[in-house]
Amino acid sequence: MDTEVARERLLQLQQELRTSIEETTSRMERGVYSDDPAGGSDFGDRGAHEQQAAEDEGVLDGVRRRLNSVEDALRRIDEGTYGISVVSGEPIPEERLEALPDAATLVGEEL
Repeated sequence: MDTEVARERLLQLQQELRTSIEETTSRMERGVYSDDPAGGSDFGDRGAHEQQAAEDEGVLDGVRRRLNSVEDALRRIDEGTYGISVVSGEPIPEERLEALPDAATLVGEEL
């Protein structure tokens, strides 16, 4: 994959991920988990809201990890090592980079 095309895709993905983090964090800080403006007093509602908050925390963790991966890929572009596995040093197939522009390894390799 052309590194400039990859850079543009990664920068767009970076912005989308940052926006997602900001929106989710804001929702969590405001405690917005109910359609009821009073916040709901039903125990079932509170349980559902707590579950939604826990799910959001999990999603937020995943989005942060993906953002780190995208930023690592942008650094590899700057260093001239983009498209090369950080594990084996072998080229990452074009198809993998098109599907996952922040890929750092070959399929089957683990960090």
